Amino acid sequence: RFLIQTQFISAELMEDQLLLLLESLERKIVSQQLKLVRTQITLGSYEGDEPFLVDARLLCFKHEEEQGLTMDLVKMSGVQLWADGTAVPRDQPFEAVAALYVALYVLNLLSG
Repeated sequence: RFLIQTQFISAELMEDQLLLLLESLERKIVSQQLKLVRTQITLGSYEGDEPFLVDARLLCFKHEEEQGLTMDLVKMSGVQLWADGTAVPRDQPFEAVAALYVALYVLNLLSG
């Protein structure tokens, strides 16, 4: 099962996203990012470009760079995210967001 998840992650995530995930792990913000992406998957409508809202509190980090890192990570999955919690999907990103969720979930488990 882990091998399947790993193959799915590497097939869907770009190299730049993997580097941002590594930085997220170093900054210890993976669990907050996981909550944010879980919210996106739950609330998001990935049919068309309909905006939806996520909990903006999940975008509040200790350092501004961490918010930017998180927003860049999500944007690379095809969802433009704004500091007020507005999210706008681009180019039907569900698979990319799901891969990001799996990556964050696994990193969160491993960092325990």
